[in-house]
Amino acid sequence: MYQTIHEAVAVVGVYNHACFTPKKFLWKDRVHQIADITSVTDIRDGQVRERRYSCVADSNSYRLVFDRTEETWLLEEVWCE
Repeated sequence: MYQTIHEAVAVVGVYNHACFTPKKFLWKDRVHQIADITSVTDIRDGQVRERRYSCVADSNSYRLVFDRTEETWLLEEVWCE
């Protein structure tokens, strides 16, 4: 099941043809290298626009959220067994 984290993180990625792909993120003083992105979803709730990335890093699943209005990143959830 997913455990809610909801903490700010720093994300590094690359742009390719105007499309951003996260490559790694910093959480709790540790760099997590993203091995795979399993889904990308755009969400709009009123004025708030978000892009959610489900990804695999260090053999764990994470959900990263980019607030497109505020230009901030959150680690929303991590998969825990």
